[in-house]
Amino acid sequence: MLKDTRAGSLGAAGLLALAGGFLDGFTYVGHGQVFANSMTGNVVLLGVHLVSGAWQHAFRHIPPILAFLAGIWASQAILQSKLRGVNAYLTVLLLEIAILSALSFLPAAFPDWLFTLNIALAASVQVQTFRDVNGHSYNSTFTTGNLRTLSEAAFSWIFEGHSPKAKDVLRDFSVICAAFLLGAMAGGYAVSRFGNHALWGEIALLAFVAITTTTQASAVGQNR
Repeated sequence: MLKDTRAGSLGAAGLLALAGGFLDGFTYVGHGQVFANSMTGNVVLLGVHLVSGAWQHAFRHIPPILAFLAGIWASQAILQSKLRGVNAYLTVLLLEIAILSALSFLPAAFPDWLFTLNIALAASVQVQTFRDVNGHSYNSTFTTGNLRTLSEAAFSWIFEGHSPKAKDVLRDFSVICAAFLLGAMAGGYAVSRFGNHALWGEIALLAFVAITTTTQASAVGQNR
C-alpha cells in the first residue's frame, strides 16, 4: 500500500505520519512530558500552569511554541525561494535530518527545554512542507484534523452511497492515523530503551523518504 512515496502520495504521507508520531512519543516520554508537535497541547498546558502559578512548568511549554513558529517561517522561506527548482521537499527533509542527527548525540543531562525546542523546529518544518495526500490536506505531525477527515469520510461512505471518492479518503486517512499511533508507540518505547540514540530510527525513516521521493521525482521528470 505504501510503495508510492512521491511527495503528496499515500506512501509519503504514511511514513511522515509515522515519523511525526515517533517524535511526539519520544519527546513526551523522554524529555519532560512536553509535546514536540502538538502546539494545542502545549498552549493548553501553558495556560493551566499560568493560572495555577506553576511558573517553572509553564516556562517549559513556551520554547517549543516559539520554535514551531520559527520553523513555519523557515519552511515558507524554502518553499518560496529558488530552492524549489532544486527540490524543496528534499531540502526540508535534509534540514530535519541534520537537526535530529545533532540531537541524537546529546547526553541525557542536556536540558529538556532546549532539546524540545529543536525537536519542535524540525517538526514544524515538516508539517508546513508536507500538507497534501492525494489531493486532500493532512497533517503529518499531529492528528486531530486527520481524525476529523477520517470520520467525515466514514460517514459519507456509509450513509451517502458508498462513493469511490469517500472510500479512497477513508483508506488514506485510516493509514495516516494508524501510522501516527504506531509512531507514537515506537517513539515512547524507543526513548525509554535507547535514550536520545532512539532518534537514529527516525533519521533512517526520513532518509528513506528523502531518497525515494527524490528518485521517483527524477524518474517522472525523465519520462516527460
